[in-house]
Amino acid sequence: MENIKNQFDFLTVYYANELARKYSKLTLEEQKVLHLIFSQIKPDEKNPTVFKLNKLDFFNKLELESEDRYNRYRKLIQGLIKKSYFEIKDIKGNETIGVVIHKAKWYKNEPYFEIFLDEDFMPYLEQLVKIGYYTKVNLNSVLKLKSKHSLTLYKWLCSWTDESKLQSQRYITTKDLKELFGLSIDDYVYNGKFNRAHFERKTIKPAIGEIILKTDLAVSFKKNKKGNFVQNYEFIWTQKEENFKRDKKTKLILNKKINYEQNLTLGDKIDKVQTSTKNSISQEQINHMLNNIDKDNQVVFDKG
Repeated sequence: MENIKNQFDFLTVYYANELARKYSKLTLEEQKVLHLIFSQIKPDEKNPTVFKLNKLDFFNKLELESEDRYNRYRKLIQGLIKKSYFEIKDIKGNETIGVVIHKAKWYKNEPYFEIFLDEDFMPYLEQLVKIGYYTKVNLNSVLKLKSKHSLTLYKWLCSWTDESKLQSQRYITTKDLKELFGLSIDDYVYNGKFNRAHFERKTIKPAIGEIILKTDLAVSFKKNKKGNFVQNYEFIWTQKEENFKRDKKTKLILNKKINYEQNLTLGDKIDKVQTSTKNSISQEQINHMLNNIDKDNQVVFDKG
């Protein structure tokens, strides 16, 4: 039986680096809807401001199986319209204020609905590739993620990806990482002391675990210390399947497939995510990681 193509299959989403490097107030599901909409925009081209989205494809990609799909759609679109406020200043100092998504139309007897984007905002989406300051994310990877922490970290990593190199690398302080996850300076602080192990166990490790299992990235991290003080976290990542050029003297090209399931170690007692591929991950470890993921739209804080 031939597979029927979905409108949103195998698409890449482009948007400004600044958007990918900030905490989003949108819920996990709202962010996925926004990515589905943005996936229809072709960068560096003139696009329409009205996009037709196939209802069945839309619901299937969001895994909305309930009979109450229409009300779910209404709630999601209402949330996006309310939260898509923007302010833009041009080089002359002129200012534009509006909402990115300003209208949606549902056609009862048609297989599609329409999303209307603000025409003043469109150039900022269309010209991203031309100016070079853009983030490129895999739509299917975004839609598979079940944790807001995972999606936040995945977008941040993508925004710093250097496609000219074998692997990408980035440092971030604890303060900035907590801010990226939408946490306050007091979160995971008990009796005046920051519980780093608890913070990592509930945020970084589950997020990395899900990214490795479900996206196009293989990721590891480590803590860089000066004495007993953690200066920053160092993230290292690469595409799971790449043709890597090695040994420039002989110009030998090796095809190296990264076994990302073997690139993962999990558990509450593990202090580091290793990049070793010696031991394969067990189903029990996978289930343990998934149970630690914050599946709700809100951040969960442990009280110690």
